[in-house]
Amino acid sequence: MENKRASQLISDNLNNIYGYAFARLYDKDDVDDLTQQIVYEVLRSADRIRDEEAFWGFLWKVAENTFRKFIKQKERRKSFLPLPDGNAEADTLPSPEEELTERESKNEELSRLRRELSLLSKTNREVCLAYYFHNKSCKEGIGMERTYGEKSYNPAKFEFVTIFSGQFNREYRNLFNRKLPGNILHSAYYTPMTIRELSLELGVSSVYMEDEIALLEKYKLISALPGGKYQTNLVIFTYDYTLEFYSKTKELCVSKISKIIRDTKSVLPELRKIGFRGNTLDENHLLWSLLWLIMHRGNKVFENGLQDMIPEEIYSGATGINYGTDYDETGFDTEKEKLVIKENDCYSFAGYAGINDRYAAAFADFGILPKACHYNYNGSLVKDSLDSGKDEYMILTKRELAEVESALSKQIGDMASLYSDLKEIAVNLMKQHAPKSVDSIVEKIVGKTLFFRTVGYIGKCAVDSEMLTVPDDEKPVAVFVYEIGDDTQAANYDVQA
Repeated sequence: MENKRASQLISDNLNNIYGYAFARLYDKDDVDDLTQQIVYEVLRSADRIRDEEAFWGFLWKVAENTFRKFIKQKERRKSFLPLPDGNAEADTLPSPEEELTERESKNEELSRLRRELSLLSKTNREVCLAYYFHNKSCKEGIGMERTYGEKSYNPAKFEFVTIFSGQFNREYRNLFNRKLPGNILHSAYYTPMTIRELSLELGVSSVYMEDEIALLEKYKLISALPGGKYQTNLVIFTYDYTLEFYSKTKELCVSKISKIIRDTKSVLPELRKIGFRGNTLDENHLLWSLLWLIMHRGNKVFENGLQDMIPEEIYSGATGINYGTDYDETGFDTEKEKLVIKENDCYSFAGYAGINDRYAAAFADFGILPKACHYNYNGSLVKDSLDSGKDEYMILTKRELAEVESALSKQIGDMASLYSDLKEIAVNLMKQHAPKSVDSIVEKIVGKTLFFRTVGYIGKCAVDSEMLTVPDDEKPVAVFVYEIGDDTQAANYDVQA
């Protein structure tokens, strides 16, 4: 058996081991010493344990043998104690230095006691207070050496993402403005943990941890399990998963995007004849806008083919989905002047923005593009162009948009097919990376977030295919402006991918 698994089993049953020692020795210091020796002996010999079924018999056999050795060693120490002489009473009077040392020792023990009490659950705190402060009996000891986990000083880079519609809930939306809730979910993702274990891992008193857990339970982001343990009820897109997804799909994505753009180039003369404003843009600028339109419409076709797109309730008055990431998805590279995800340039910010009561803009701020080419930074340029009558962007009436979509129907279908291929790979890969506890929701979450999480990736693949180039001017690139009808509203919402 691996030492890590043996450590986990011991941690889960530490109370039982302590109870075994307490039932035989009673004296607190002896109980603490024996407990530590049992744990040491089990871990030292963990590689000899065949499997978990054999673990329990091995544990209690080691406990019994360790207890016998402990008693023999204790008796042996007693037999070597020096006999007191006539001045024994004087010899045992403590010196001032010894009194100071004793006081410091007691203060240190009190400090350790308070620290340990802060890590206990409410029930165990009350039991220990009764035992250590009110001279009542209990089996829980505090002599074990404890070390705070890494997250106590180096929190995980956890980001909570919610895609929802409906009533706004301030408590829910502000929940992850703090580091603690996200790090609780990150810590209990792969391995169920008790409040006490989470307290140690995060370096936060159980007194405060209990309220945080209750809040996460309220919104069904964490689930209570037997034995006082909790496990995250959320799919987390880890950095390792994301990089492996890019690696496994790169050749496929570049190849298919290359074909989609090449086919779009072939119909550019037909598209320009439609006569929309901006039809005279140079090929590269026009293709960036058309690629985003194809992605947007291709995703609609893809989503229509998904089996389960019914939104779920995430709290009363709102439906949607949640997921997490465990890496810093955005970062600004001042040298390249680009938003990046590490070395991959796959970050993106996309969405819709109303311009006036007649027009709205759909845009994608691809991470592969310079900051100056992002709508979020230069959206006013699009509005100014629309108002002035200039043809600097692709601006479509409802009729023109319908004609463009019809001319690009093959490319839109090919994009939907690419999304289907990416989803199949992403689901299989996530089932290898995610814990079995979230296996039932992996396909749904991956399917519903695929578009959002691959916007920037597809933009990078377009450049890697050499079918598109990064413009050197300073204006939004991947944007198209469209006419909205009386029964249509331009939604002002963000999509982070």
